[in-house]
Amino acid sequence: PHITEQREMALRRAILGVRPSGGSAVARAWFGTASNPPVTVAERSIDVTVVIEGVRHKLKGKIGKTLAQALAESNNPTLAGVVPEVSLRQGPDTHVSLPGDVLALMPELTVDETTLLKDIAENPGPISRMASQVVLKKELDGMSVAVAPNRPYPKGAAI
Repeated sequence: PHITEQREMALRRAILGVRPSGGSAVARAWFGTASNPPVTVAERSIDVTVVIEGVRHKLKGKIGKTLAQALAESNNPTLAGVVPEVSLRQGPDTHVSLPGDVLALMPELTVDETTLLKDIAENPGPISRMASQVVLKKELDGMSVAVAPNRPYPKGAAI
């Protein structure tokens, strides 16, 4: 190619952020390629129904985040308000009750997770979990959870 054409191609690559090799893996994942279409928001998130004092609220949570993170990052003040800062280390969290089909997809609680649940949840039962113990994944799309009572503690970090 002529020198002017080479400069023009280099300028286009610079403006578009395109490398001769075909671009980065991140760009291909987000924007897709001819053989792999882009990943949609629907493929990266799930729908959750959160019941708070008998009222149903819709939540869209990002796959890989915990339920506590999804609640805290929600644009809905009612949802964000149910996850107080439990501690500096733990961050926002709350006690939730899960239906049996969702519990069947959850791993067994570790000793530390059981201790956290007993320390924070008011009257935890066999269907209880902390919202931080529920990692959102595609299999949980459409699930319903109920926010259950926490033990009362002073404002600010409790643990």
